Amino acid sequence: MKRVVLSVSMLLITVLLCRAGDKGELQWRNLTTGLEEAKKSNKKILLDIYTDWCGWCKKLDKDVYANEMVASYLKQQYVAVKLNAESDAKVTYKGQTTSEMELAQAFGIRSYPTIIFLDAAGEPINSLGGYVNAEKFLPIVKFIGEDYYKKMTWDQYREQNGVKSKISD
Repeated sequence: MKRVVLSVSMLLITVLLCRAGDKGELQWRNLTTGLEEAKKSNKKILLDIYTDWCGWCKKLDKDVYANEMVASYLKQQYVAVKLNAESDAKVTYKGQTTSEMELAQAFGIRSYPTIIFLDAAGEPINSLGGYVNAEKFLPIVKFIGEDYYKKMTWDQYREQNGVKSKISD
């Protein structure tokens, strides 16, 4: 009887933990872990390059990544990775181990936030510099996440999918 109670308890805890993981915040990875996960799951990577002092980076976290629709979509289609452009933490990219700061410099990042979209193999697809609100952000991540970028331009996608605003509006 004790085993049954213990088994049922463990099952309930597992179910509750899984449900909690489906709601709320994104599960951010470091680049090394994110690349491994993307390769296994064949998902694209959303690489958020930020600094601790960046106000727009904090606003992106608070208003965009916390948006239920954005977070849900990103969980389905992407592996979410954060990279601190001022950190000495080591990451491995394309077989080279370097600091996050050195990698951000190698990507040519000079303003924050900057998001780089990578394919499952870690190859850059495109980037997005600066803050974009959730309403504008979701069509962008769908454009890349669903491979529309391979078939059409952003303007064609906007027209075809009724996206009203431009990124820079």
